[in-house]
Amino acid sequence: MEMFWREQVDAAPTRDGLALTLPLMYPDGWQVTIFLTPLTPGWVQLSDHGKTLGMLIGAGMNIESKQSSTVALLNERARTFELENDGAVLTKNVRLPLQGVDVQLFAESLVSIAHLLYRHERPVTHANPSERAVAQFFASRNVTPRRNVELEGELEHRIRLDYVVEASDSLAVQVVSRRENLRDYMEQWAFRWSDLRKRHDRMLAAMVYDPENQNWDETALRIGRKVCDCFCRYDEMDPLSQALTQVGA
Repeated sequence: MEMFWREQVDAAPTRDGLALTLPLMYPDGWQVTIFLTPLTPGWVQLSDHGKTLGMLIGAGMNIESKQSSTVALLNERARTFELENDGAVLTKNVRLPLQGVDVQLFAESLVSIAHLLYRHERPVTHANPSERAVAQFFASRNVTPRRNVELEGELEHRIRLDYVVEASDSLAVQVVSRRENLRDYMEQWAFRWSDLRKRHDRMLAAMVYDPENQNWDETALRIGRKVCDCFCRYDEMDPLSQALTQVGA
């Protein structure tokens, strides 16, 4: 165990104590860093410096909502791991001498809460021509895909997909529903597609978007082109047709 901690954990002094970077990842790809601050001779505080809840807030989640089932899960996990929420900073006070298991459990609790990101989708309040175009596309080709399918990834147990076509290979199609914050949205889906491919290596990934009514920037578009086998506008469906042919449908 000591050998593992020496090889896998990076430690660096900070103004208030020590920062430990662990071999655990947040959904956005950054490694988990825990900050240690001495409190009294017998206690130390572990903190995430606001990274975990800041990620959820940045994705549009109202972490104070009493009606949100996702926020209810967040609060339940915080209670389970005995975390304190101090202005969106998650902390836990532990006794000295500090044990490796204390650090590991705190880090795992942060990752568990951070992955609630994938349960949060902003409601769509505008007509989505991409949804209509995809439905018409499948109807015109006499293809009946499965709708609202949940597939298991390597890390995420339930990833919901709008359409899945199963032929000699499979084609998964996700219609981009969000209007704003599309870079965050595409980073989430980059993780999801990567996670799904580890379980479904014969699956093609497709996304259809609306360039006119959604606030795209070049980075968000570049992510889509990079991580998807087919990333196309709703009014230019030839790439989706080619993907459908490629899977044998």
